[in-house]
Amino acid sequence: MSKKQLIFQIVKEAGKPLKVGELEKLTGIDRNSIQKLVNELYIDGLIEIDKCHNKILGVKGEQNG
Repeated sequence: MSKKQLIFQIVKEAGKPLKVGELEKLTGIDRNSIQKLVNELYIDGLIEIDKCHNKILGVKGEQNG
């Protein structure tokens, strides 16, 4: 499983908004890499983010996102 798939899976299963720091603790991947992966997922239209509060809201189209 790639890092990008791992991040997507965690966001999908979380059921709540997550911050990059929380993803860092869960995965052990450094913060800068996570931010790049989150941006890629956002550009691909797979997740929704709140740039104002720097949170990953969830998977696009699901109730939590």
